[in-house]
Formats: sequence, structure tokens, C-alpha cells
Amino acid sequence: MDSFYWIVEYGKVFCGYLFLMFLWPSGVFYRHLKDKNIEYRFGFCVTVPIVVINSVVLLSGLFHILNGSVICLFFYGTFAGSFVKNMVTCSIRELRHSRIEQYPDVKTIRGKYHWIVVLGAFVVMYLFYIGKRILFLIDAYKEKAEICDPKKSFVDRLGSLCRRTVYFVKDHLLLLGVLIYGMAYFSYGAFQVPSYGYGDLYVHHEWIYGLIEGKIFAGGVYPEAMHCFIYCMNVLFGIRIYSCLLFLQGIHAAVFLVSVYLLLRWVFRFRHTPVFVLMLFLTLDLSNADLIHSMFRLQITMPMEFGLHTVCLGAGYLTRYFRHQCDAAQGEKTSKYCWDGNLFLFMMAAAAAIATHFHVVIMGIIVCVVFAVFTSWNRFTRKYLIPLLLSGFCACLISTLPMAGAMMQGIVFNHSINWAVASMSGDESRELREGMTNENTDREEEESSDIQLKGFADTLEILPQIYHEGYAALYGEERGRFFFLMTAAVFEFCFWIRKSARFKKGIVMYSHYMPVIVTSIVYVVVYAAPMIGLPDIIPEGRFFAPGHMMLLAVMVIPADIIFSELVRFWTEPVVRWLSFVSAAGIYGSAVIFDGFRGCLFYELTRYNAAVNVTNSIIDSYAPCSYTIVSPTDELYQVIQYGWHEELLTFSEKCKEEGYTIPTEYVFVYVEKKPLLYAQSFFFTGSPWIGEEKYAQPYWKTYSLKYPDSDMSISPEIKASVISKEAAQQDIPQYDNPWLAYSNLDCRTILESKIYDWCIKFSEQNPSVLNVYYEDDDFVCYYFRQNGNTGLYDLGINGK
Repeated sequence: MDSFYWIVEYGKVFCGYLFLMFLWPSGVFYRHLKDKNIEYRFGFCVTVPIVVINSVVLLSGLFHILNGSVICLFFYGTFAGSFVKNMVTCSIRELRHSRIEQYPDVKTIRGKYHWIVVLGAFVVMYLFYIGKRILFLIDAYKEKAEICDPKKSFVDRLGSLCRRTVYFVKDHLLLLGVLIYGMAYFSYGAFQVPSYGYGDLYVHHEWIYGLIEGKIFAGGVYPEAMHCFIYCMNVLFGIRIYSCLLFLQGIHAAVFLVSVYLLLRWVFRFRHTPVFVLMLFLTLDLSNADLIHSMFRLQITMPMEFGLHTVCLGAGYLTRYFRHQCDAAQGEKTSKYCWDGNLFLFMMAAAAAIATHFHVVIMGIIVCVVFAVFTSWNRFTRKYLIPLLLSGFCACLISTLPMAGAMMQGIVFNHSINWAVASMSGDESRELREGMTNENTDREEEESSDIQLKGFADTLEILPQIYHEGYAALYGEERGRFFFLMTAAVFEFCFWIRKSARFKKGIVMYSHYMPVIVTSIVYVVVYAAPMIGLPDIIPEGRFFAPGHMMLLAVMVIPADIIFSELVRFWTEPVVRWLSFVSAAGIYGSAVIFDGFRGCLFYELTRYNAAVNVTNSIIDSYAPCSYTIVSPTDELYQVIQYGWHEELLTFSEKCKEEGYTIPTEYVFVYVEKKPLLYAQSFFFTGSPWIGEEKYAQPYWKTYSLKYPDSDMSISPEIKASVISKEAAQQDIPQYDNPWLAYSNLDCRTILESKIYDWCIKFSEQNPSVLNVYYEDDDFVCYYFRQNGNTGLYDLGINGK
């Protein structure tokens, strides 16, 4: 039953995501998108809704009119209005092509029975409209008029639609399979541990709840596009914020993978080579702790990961903008400036990036600059640059206007901005990678300065350090050497062929590889930066997702060259089957040669039983009729539905007589085996999901960052046991009360005291305290109160 519940919640999040990200823009902007290809439509749908939602929600908050009614009116109203408008247009088109003019009483029909005709046309065209929505998602190639032609019968249109759907699925079957495979991998953890797997999610949940209360930037000025998106899913469809944060990123990961596919599809000549890159990304194992941590973050719903797709889309559409021949569409007239749809999508991608996370903006700038310079350096003229600068200015204006308005109202920046600026010094990264102590920090900073000066003085001296602190540190000595040598060989090949006058055709064919190679090198340099005395502009290996993709793309460049030459002699079925065999070969080789990926992990904060019991209480009892007494983790799950009392607060107030909780039901959570809070809990499962290999390399490094925590491998959980002796001890006092939950010894004392209270309360009030759920690790007690006869005095320990 529990698995079924989470499957249903996943389906709700999936459907809500599809509506907001694809169906809503497809309907509202139908006239703009109807003649565009599928690449343009995808880029439009995954950027414009983010910008629109962010602007509508935050601007409503600035004018203090943010509430569910306003949001529903805007999104449902615009969608319904576009639906009716399109239906009327389709109905008029149908009537124009009918033979109604043959009848002499046509004016009577148009007058007296006008509304009957229109309503009937609405019903008839409803099926056609749904077909067109499906067609919108798959339409990329040809014969669109065949389906939309009103002279065709419904059966002919339906048959044409089915044929094109089958053709589309067959043509992209390999890509669809890889996307489903990736979604399963990144969603797997949420079904194993249906709890927030990272501490930052509590903060993001709090900010989203602030939007529900009509307050924007609840934690200070910070990019809130992801929060606004989840807020709209909650308001429009009633999907729980908890479920959205739990499952959204596993679904949204497919958009990131498609964005990488599109960028590489514009680079590679063989159409299936980008799929090979995605397959390598999803199957190849990692040995670096920062890379494992970055892969772990791809399954957690956080702002930076939510905006990663804009990095690749921005670079791709910027490259296409510079390549586009603007004058060709003008005939003999020449335009003074170049404006096209690619520039518009670049602007939307930039605006979505700024509205989502500032680290995404830094990544986007790096990737976009490299791709623009190495693919369109000869087009940096006023004709292209002025529109580009204007689009960048508009993107900044659109995304930062709500932030500027909030700051004018007195809201300050969120404190994490200060952390991001401070982390650029690289001190934190150096300490984590080398295990340095605070006493050695000053000495290492001096050495870093020397390295920086030497590096700029003599580039040859810094290259070995880039290799050791970059390639070797990221991928190990053996694989790092292979990646380094392969990158050097491919770079030399591309450089030689671009300079060779004998291979002019080859220059066109292979010139697009260079930006991928340079981007991969920049990615390695950015990671090695704090170790060679450069600013750590993207800390903790957060450049991993797009950077690692580019490095893997460099590895498959030889395969792309070979396949692109051989494909001339093969038929389409042979190419398709060869692609399937190659993808299967990547997977098989990773498994056979012990290079297959490992299972990821969550930071375990509570037992699954506590999550399921909380859901059961929410579904079974009237809202606000109960109070859950537990650590803070349950607060974010039960908020909006019931009341919550902190376990630490409950323990302290139980020492005083007259302490009561004024709700009909009170549920008390007790961990019989108090778990080590936020331990890195690595999953296990079917072999196709991953192997048990990430725990040791990850924790070997991150144990330096979290010395009071530990790691565990499912089904093992690091925990202690409550006891009467622990119940007699005093709870240590901390400046930060949160440490009472995160310190295992303190948590054991606290849980022991609560269990002891339950025993005493049951003795003083026989047959009142009942067991709601119990297993070997966790128990939930509850009792019912009658407000008319009085509330129970919970101050047992004070008597």
C-alpha cells in the first residue's frame, strides 16, 4: 500500500509538471508555436514557463495580491481562453470548408442557430484539438497539413496522426529509452527513502510555504523560480509541496538530458552520438567524492539542479543564432541587425537561469562564451552583437526586476549569497580535498599565491598541476591519464584539420568539435582552480553535470567521425540497429569491465515508518484536529494539514505542571533506536540500478566535512538504543537547538526521556495512551482529548 501511495504521488507530480512545463505554454502560445520545429518548441516550453511563472508570482507578491485565487485565475484563465479561441478558430475553419452554402437557409442557420452550431463544433473539434496537442509534441518533420486539413475525414486524420506518432517513437526510441532509464535512476532514491534526502530542502520548503502565505523571499532575496514553480503546482492542482520536492527533480532530470542531447546534436554529425554520451553519463562509474556528491544532487530538487538545462540550451541557441543567415529571409533587402527565434530562446534561457540560481548563470556564461567564440568568431559584428547585448539586458531586467523591487521594500539578500562569495577564495575546497587543519590554512594560502604567480609567469609549470589536480583528481590516475591523452589527441586533430587547406570539406565537417573540447578543458581547470591558486568560482564540483557531459562528448568524437563516414553506405534500418547495439555495448562494457555506476544515497533523517505514519494521519484525520510531537522533520510534511510540537520543546515543558496541547488528537513519535541524524545512507537494489561502490570513496573525503556523522549501506542503519539510564541523564544545552537532534548521544537521551514519559503517562491515565504504529525501530503513541471535559495535563515529569 505504501508503494502504491508513492506511485500515485509521483504520477500527480508528473502530470502537474507536464501541464505547467509543456501543455500550458503549448495552448497559450499555440499561434506562435504552431509552425515551429520540435527543437524550438522544446526550448520554448522549458524556459518561457519558468520565466512567466517566476514573474507572475513574484510581481503579485510585490503588489501584495499573491494568493491562490489570483494564480488560478491567471493560469487557468489564459489556458481556457486560448483553448476557446483555438476551438472557435478550428470551428470557423470547419464551417468554411463545409458545404453549408449549398443550403438556401444558411443565413437562418448562422443567425437563429448560431450558438447551437458553435457549441456543436466545439464538441466535434474537441477530439481534433486533443490530437493537435499530441501532434504539437511530436511534430518535427513533414506533412503537417495532412492532419490539419479540414477536408480530410476524422478517420484519415486519426490514421495519419497514429502513423506519425509511430514514426516519431521509432525514430527516437533509443533516446526515449535512455531518458526513461535516467529518470528511473534519479527517482529511485525517493521511493527507497520517501523523505527529504538533503538538509537544504527544509529551507526551500519554508520559502515555498512563505509564498502560500503571500510573502515572497521569505528567507531573503534569492532566485526563486523553482519555488514559484512548485508553488503553482500546489495551488493549481493541490499537489503536496512535500511530494513535489521529493519527486520533481527525478522527473526534471529528463529535461536536462534532452537539453544536452540537443546541444550535442548541433555539434555531432552522426545523429545517435549524443545518445551515446548520455548513456556514458548514466552508466560510467565515478571515484571522486565531489563527482559522487554532484551526481547525488541531481536527484534532489534544488534550484541549481532545476536550472541546469538552461546552460546547454543557452549555448545551443546562441550558436544557432550566430550561424543563422538573417539576410537570406529578407530577399534582396539586408537587415541592419539580426533578430530571430534563436536569439529569443537564448534570452529566455538566460532569464530562466538568472531566476533560478546564480551558479547556473556562471556555468552558462562559461559554456556560451566558449561555444560562441569557437563556432562564430567571424560574426562578432555590430549586426549580431547589438541584438545580443539587448537580449542579455532584457533577460537580466526580466529576472532581476522582482529582486530589485523586493530590495527596495527592505528585504535583504539571503545569507547564502555571502557563502557563495566567500567560497570563491577556495579555502573550503582545499581543506576538504587535502584534509587540512585550520592551523595550516595561512601557510597554504601563501603557497597558493606563489603557485598563482608562477603559473602566470610560466604556463608550462602549471600544466602538470592542472593534470594532477584536475584529470587525475577527478577520475583517478589511470582513467584521468586516458581522458587527458584523448583530449589532447582530439584537440590536435581538430586543430590540424581546421588549418589544413587540403581538407576544406573536413573543416566544415569537424569544426564544431572544438567548443566541446575547450569546454571540457575549462571544466577541469575550474575544478582544479582552488588547488592552483585561482578563484573557486563554482565550488564543490557543481560544474560536474554539464562539464562531465562535455568531457564524455570528447571521448566519443572518434566514434562520431567513424559512424558519420560509414553511414553514407548504410540504410536507415541498419543505422538504427547499429545505434542500439552500440548503446547496449556501452552498458555491457561498463558492467563487464567493472566500470558500472554505483547506487546513490540520501542523507537519512528519519525512519520510513515515520513518513508513512505521518501520511496516514494526514489522510485519516480532519485538518488541524491533531498535533504531532516529533523532531522538526515532520513539521514540513504536516504543515498545512495539522499542528506540530517540537520533541525538544515537549520534553522541556513536560517538566512543568499544567502543560497541555489543545487539539483533539495528540501523536507522539518515539525512536526506539535513535538514528544517527543525516547519515549518508547508500541504496542497494537491482543490478541494473547500480553497484555498491560509492560509499567508501565518498565518505573517505566527506568524513572530513562531517566528522560527527557517518555512512551506512542499506538495509543497515547507524543507530543507538534507548534505555532507562539514558532517560535519567540531562540533555546537553546547545546554542543551536538543532544539535539536540543531530548529535547521536543527545538524541538518545531525548528519545529515552520521551519514551519514559509515555510509560508514566500511561500509568497515570490507564487506557488513554494507545499505539498507532510500532515496529522494532519506531513507535507512534496517540491519545484523544475531549475539549468539553478538559485537556490532559502533560506535565508528568513535574509532579
